[in-house]
Amino acid sequence: MKLNLKILLVALAGTALFYTACRKEVKLNPNSKPPASKIDTASLATGQIIRNITQTLSGAYGGVNISKGLILPDLTTIRQSKPLIIGLVNLCSFFPDTVVNYRTVIGDTIKSETTGLFKFYFSCDTVRAPGAKYPDFTGLNGYVAYDSLATTGQTPSGLFVHNVKAFYEAKALDKDAPLAINGSANKLISFNNGSIKSFVDTASTKKTQIPSSIHAYYTLNNVNKVTVDLTKNGDITAGAIAFAAIGEVNGIKWYYEGVINFLGNHKASVVIKNKTYNVDLLTGKVTAT
Repeated sequence: MKLNLKILLVALAGTALFYTACRKEVKLNPNSKPPASKIDTASLATGQIIRNITQTLSGAYGGVNISKGLILPDLTTIRQSKPLIIGLVNLCSFFPDTVVNYRTVIGDTIKSETTGLFKFYFSCDTVRAPGAKYPDFTGLNGYVAYDSLATTGQTPSGLFVHNVKAFYEAKALDKDAPLAINGSANKLISFNNGSIKSFVDTASTKKTQIPSSIHAYYTLNNVNKVTVDLTKNGDITAGAIAFAAIGEVNGIKWYYEGVINFLGNHKASVVIKNKTYNVDLLTGKVTAT
């Protein structure tokens, strides 16, 4: 076991070096072609891509969880204590710019360490009463998030490396919701105007299990905004995300570019090379049309 772990650590160290090289804006190779196979490689890739983007947006790899809405992120793992927010003025101007370095232990079996940078700030609507010197903050209209986080960890069955870099804007679509000290009551939120890098690599301590990886780039635009309805268990009801990704699953290597279209009811369609794959976001089941 010790020998296997040493081998895995060396392999993942290589992965980390590969990621460092990719951070220097080395482009994915569009000429890479999936190997000839009777297996629907695009279907396998679709499953990996969907899991990667949903886990990234939910904060599973670090960063902001979009399903929690317009609320102050949980900074307890970053600063060990939440900042004191007194009054709406401080909330609307709150802007943490934090170097991240923390460790997580779940039971005695899962351990990880996360380092990087985290930035987040709220934006608010204002109104100036007649004769007033300063405007009043009336409602939270969104936030801007930026994070660049690297996580390495170990589970009973193997090792993992997560590298996530994200920048995007979130806007409230239900402007009548009131502002609260720890966030707002907004339930309909759009996410747009940004980009996400999400690299995930895993290696197993068992020789029978093949390592897997996905290195993906996503683009959120201002036209087909990703919309989340918090009243429906964080359902992504609309929007589209373009992607370019390279990965490996079950020993099969692939590279694809395409678009994820969110359809609501926890469903999505992924278009790759003019072929559409329908995906159940709750079960991960992929069906080719």
